[in-house]
Amino acid sequence: MLKLLIVCAIIQIVIDMSFADAHDLAHAWIEGFGILVAVAIVSLVTAWSDHSKEEQFLKQQSLAESTKTVTVLRDSKESVIHKNNIKVGDKIKIKNGMNIPVDGIILEATGVLSDEAAMTGESDHLNKETVPKCQQRQADHESDAKHTKGHHDVPSPVLLSGTQI
Repeated sequence: MLKLLIVCAIIQIVIDMSFADAHDLAHAWIEGFGILVAVAIVSLVTAWSDHSKEEQFLKQQSLAESTKTVTVLRDSKESVIHKNNIKVGDKIKIKNGMNIPVDGIILEATGVLSDEAAMTGESDHLNKETVPKCQQRQADHESDAKHTKGHHDVPSPVLLSGTQI
């Protein structure tokens, strides 16, 4: 696009110079040159603006990327790693407000609620418990003759990637 505008400005200069009268020949180039200068100024300002926006974006991206760390338990040692370095078998310490980086099962928990709206579209916060507690709640639910409880009353041990605690 820029090349096209420059070519058009040069053509304008040539045309103005070609068809100018003898007494207008001294200043016939001014209109085409003005167009050329305007195109250059607009192009430079646009390029500078795009460059500064890209720098801001890269700074924000690197800041966001550096904050994507999780605390994991490996070989009985706690360590803080980037979420992309999680391996199968790592035990992740979850915190309130945390986005779950991978699918997993709760091993130990007290009062964990998961917002799965990003995955399921439901706005309800779902109770999460360990597998034995979930099995006990399921047995209690099935033994209830009235089945007055809803399907969200039986907790799940599964945490889905992308959901929030």
